[in-house]
Amino acid sequence: MLSLFSSLTRLGAGAVLTLSLGAMAVAQENRVETQVVADSPRIEILPLTGSVSAPRTSLLSSAEAGQVSELTVEMGDTVTQGQPLLSLDTRDISLESQRARADLAQAEAERDEAQRLVSEANQLSAQNFAASDRRQRESALAAAQATLEARRADYELAQLQLERHQVRAPFDGMVTHRESNIGEWVNPGDTLLTLVDLASLRLDFSVPLSAFQRFEGSQLEVRLEGSDQWHPARTLARIPLDASSRQFLLRAAPETPLEMLPGMAVEGRLQLNGESGPSVPRDALIRRPDGSVSVWLARQSDDTWQAFEQRVEIGSSYQGEVAVNEGLSAGDRVIVVGNERLEEGQNVSLSDD
Repeated sequence: MLSLFSSLTRLGAGAVLTLSLGAMAVAQENRVETQVVADSPRIEILPLTGSVSAPRTSLLSSAEAGQVSELTVEMGDTVTQGQPLLSLDTRDISLESQRARADLAQAEAERDEAQRLVSEANQLSAQNFAASDRRQRESALAAAQATLEARRADYELAQLQLERHQVRAPFDGMVTHRESNIGEWVNPGDTLLTLVDLASLRLDFSVPLSAFQRFEGSQLEVRLEGSDQWHPARTLARIPLDASSRQFLLRAAPETPLEMLPGMAVEGRLQLNGESGPSVPRDALIRRPDGSVSVWLARQSDDTWQAFEQRVEIGSSYQGEVAVNEGLSAGDRVIVVGNERLEEGQNVSLSDD
């Protein structure tokens, strides 16, 4: 008899323990965490594709015709502003420059002599020197001065032509193409070298015109081809394109230097601010097999909180927050944790209440 009582006692304790654990499990299943919905600015992330461009690219040519006599650079060489890159044969223009120098020296001597004669006439008294002779000497001085100016212009022109037989770098950069070789005859306008300024590379994106009016306060991040890291970038210009394309050119530069080359592909993501509206954490969304999306709301009746499912229409997402276009209003309390196995009208307890 005692043994039977002990057995029942042990069985009763186990049953009580089982019921208690079950009740605790039910209590744990009903415990949720909520968040009050508030209106906040809608943020849209617009994906962009673009490329690296080099606004400072020069197709270098010679201003004079001639034969290439010296070529001091190869493709890939880095050069500095003013550095000689290519020279043409200057033997003929050098002779022209020497002749112009000689003509200039002769004109200077003739001007000096005419000046001496005028000074001599001015030193003589009016009785000993006729006025007509003085005027003649002054005219000769004026003519000598004019001839001197012409000879000086001839000499400077020869020096300019001599200088134009040499191609120099207009800015610091890299030689990316070479279209000439020593011994070739070139004409003015022929592309001889291509120079690219790698220090002023830009990022160009084609952006839909619909984003133009929403651009104020936007933020841009970029990622080079083959990289997983995003970098902030600043906008330099918004350039209109052909109206039929319904796009504009967004030109930007990375905030920190990146290893880029012209023509590289680049990705961008443009953060645009829109109108305010409700948004919820991504964890609050319940996606159904039929493609619909809903959330669970916690509503209070007297002292009891109950769960109710609400279908919603969602929009863009940003940093874990998803915009809700329809179905929610500011002040609704949405369940963000513990919403996996709820039933309509089920009692819940709020861990954040």
